[in-house]
Amino acid sequence: MLLDIPLCTQTTDFTCGACATLMVSKYFDGNVQLSKRNEFLIWTEIVALPFKFSSPYRIIAFFIKKGFKTKLIMKQGTSDKGEILLECCQIDPAERKLFIDFFKAHTRILKRHITSAIVDRNPTLRDIRRALSNHNPVIALVDSYYTTKMRGARNPPHLPHWIVVKGYKNKRFYINDSIQERGLKNGKIIMEEQILETAMNTYSRFRWPSALIIVGLTVNKRKTLKKRNESYIKQGKKDE
Repeated sequence: MLLDIPLCTQTTDFTCGACATLMVSKYFDGNVQLSKRNEFLIWTEIVALPFKFSSPYRIIAFFIKKGFKTKLIMKQGTSDKGEILLECCQIDPAERKLFIDFFKAHTRILKRHITSAIVDRNPTLRDIRRALSNHNPVIALVDSYYTTKMRGARNPPHLPHWIVVKGYKNKRFYINDSIQERGLKNGKIIMEEQILETAMNTYSRFRWPSALIIVGLTVNKRKTLKKRNESYIKQGKKDE
């Protein structure tokens, strides 16, 4: 199973979520442009205020607002006080409590409007396979160390990172990784299931729960996409 999802490369170190959202949007609507303008327009809608990274809750809210059947699989109530978020965003220690309090309050308000789209448990590879079999793309939170290491980085940092999972075959998964750095190989990569599963274990590294965002359509629109994906596979446009 392989979905026809194009690769979009991020232009900053904090817009991976926006690029993942943009790739999925392009998959559903060919008129969507993979542009820097759209990258930042989407980022302004999904940013986890007051930080720079992308919020899983705001990503699903973005797709719900546009009429998509969206689901977030993420264990609730397991994140810590946000120290890793502060470290990644280089927050002044003097403003630590202010930022965390704002972030928590904003998240609580947002979650009230998307409760029905949240599945309160840890995601699995089985969830990914099931979604892709239904022609639904998956946005996954991972440790970027594993994707950039596969692309040739010698000693990459461990950072929270959003990727798009667009296909699988046996025990291998097809990934679109938006990170763009000099010397890295193409962002279309194939990961063994064991590596992907390790990369998805963000809680052990960042104290932030693993997260999968599954985006789907109505039955009729899904049939149209199914035909398009079948044609895509037949043409042999598979990732190396």
